[in-house]
Amino acid sequence: MKIVLIGPGCMPIPSPGWGAVERIVWDYYQVLSKMGHDIHIINTPNHHNIIHECNALNPDVAHIMYDDHITIASSLVAPKILYTSHFAYLTSPHLGTHYSGYFHNIFMQVIQQKENTRLWLNVISNDIANLYAKYGFPRERIRVMRNGARDDLFLFTLNPIYSNKSIYLGKVEHRKMQWKYQSIPNIDFVGNYHDSPFKCNSLAYKGEYTKERLYEEMTEYGNLVLLSSGEADPLVVKEALIAGLGVVVSECASANLDIDPSSRPWITVIPNSELDNLEYIKQKIKENLKSALESRDEIRDYALSKFGWSTIIQEYINKLSL
Repeated sequence: MKIVLIGPGCMPIPSPGWGAVERIVWDYYQVLSKMGHDIHIINTPNHHNIIHECNALNPDVAHIMYDDHITIASSLVAPKILYTSHFAYLTSPHLGTHYSGYFHNIFMQVIQQKENTRLWLNVISNDIANLYAKYGFPRERIRVMRNGARDDLFLFTLNPIYSNKSIYLGKVEHRKMQWKYQSIPNIDFVGNYHDSPFKCNSLAYKGEYTKERLYEEMTEYGNLVLLSSGEADPLVVKEALIAGLGVVVSECASANLDIDPSSRPWITVIPNSELDNLEYIKQKIKENLKSALESRDEIRDYALSKFGWSTIIQEYINKLSL
C-alpha cells in the first residue's frame, strides 16, 4: 500500500529535538516501512507544494497529520484521506471561546468537509471522536487510533538507577505546569525551556535530552509525572510505560489509559480539583513509585500489548481496509 504522511513543515522529520507530531510521523514512517508498505513523507508548510507532491505520488492513502493542513483535503486525489489532530486543547470546554481562532478556522473546517466521503478522521481518543460527532461529522467515518511508543527502541530494566526519583518530561512551558511542582523533591525535570515561571537554575532541571538519550535513560527512573493543563494523548506517557515506569498524570493526560487502582496502582490520575494540592500530589507520587517498582515487568507487558507502535500500526492498516 502506498501511503503519504503529511507533516507540519515546521521542523525536519525526523526532528533533532522534541517535535511530538514530527516524532509521530517518523514513527509511522519507520514502522510502516518495516511492514513492507511504500511510505512517503511530505513536510512543508506550503499548501500548493503539498497538493502537487502528494497528487504526483498518486497514493492509496494521504494522511494529514497537522491541523493547519485540513483545508487542502478536498484538493488531494487519493481515494482515502485521513486527518489527525494533535491539538492539546481540542476537548477543552472553552474551545469555542479561549480558542475561537482554532475553532472557526480549523475545527469547523473539518466539520464543513463532512460530505467528502473520501475524508476519514483518525482521532487519538474517544473524547475527540465524540466531539467531532457532536458537531455533525459522520461517526462511521471516525476511527480512534491511539498514540504509542517505540517498543523496539526504549530500553527496559528491572533495576533503575534512580529508583527513588520521578521524571517530569516535556517542553518546559506554562501548559505543562512544571513550575507549579518544582518544589516537590526527587523529581528531575527534562525538556527544552519555552515559557513559564519555571526556575531553570534548579539542580533538578536536566535540560533537553536527545532522543537517543531518552531511549536509553527513561527506564532508569521509577515513574513519570505529567500534570499538564491541556493534552490530547501525550506520547511521553506511553513511552514511560514502555520503559517500565509508573505514571502520575492529570485528567487531560490520561487518554487511552486503563484506569483501575485495584489492578493497576501504577497508573495514578490526579483529579483536577487536587492539582493545586502539593501535599496530596507528593503522597500520590510516593504511592505510585512504590507500586511501580514492584511491577516493572507487569507495566512493560501492559504497555507492549496496548501501546507498542507495532501493535497500533497493524490496527491502523487493518482499519484502512474497512
